[in-house]
Amino acid sequence: MKVVPIMADFHDRSAVVIGAGKVATRRIRWLLDAGARVTVVAPLASASVRQWADTGLLSWKQKTFEPEDLRDAWIVVAATDSPEVNDSVAAGSHPRQWVNVVDRPERGNFQVPARLTRGRLTLAVSTGGASPLLAVRIRDVLSELFDDTWEKRLEKKIRERREIKESGMDEAEKQERLKRLAMDFGCEKG
Repeated sequence: MKVVPIMADFHDRSAVVIGAGKVATRRIRWLLDAGARVTVVAPLASASVRQWADTGLLSWKQKTFEPEDLRDAWIVVAATDSPEVNDSVAAGSHPRQWVNVVDRPERGNFQVPARLTRGRLTLAVSTGGASPLLAVRIRDVLSELFDDTWEKRLEKKIRERREIKESGMDEAEKQERLKRLAMDFGCEKG
């Protein structure tokens, strides 16, 4: 499968996750962090999923998957420990839905990369499904280079960029200063 990286806004989008085990819980957390409206379909659920359902963060349908569970979903995640159920989810999805099949990425149309977030900075690492553990390892190496100081550093650069863009200087000078601002952002720590 040939994939391209994108940044997508899932805020207030309807997401249905089939499964509520360990892997599904990670996908659910990712969708909740993205602001999606999450519905989980699974006969049993992890403690986290039960707690999120109890507090109203998501809706849990305590049942087995049926194709009509996907009807109103914008995002579909098949994350059960049953390849047959995951295949049924993929087969039951609509061509215009975003579909992630955790055990067979080629059955869906998007993958979830290993992600590192520092405020507005997001770094994503994918191996195209070849080795998710390697992607996580690379992300962890990057986290040492892009440590927690990057959130404040980036916010400072955003303020400086805004000041340059709103200044009264001519366009050529603005462009030169914006270029220097971007180049003066070394990847060294501190």
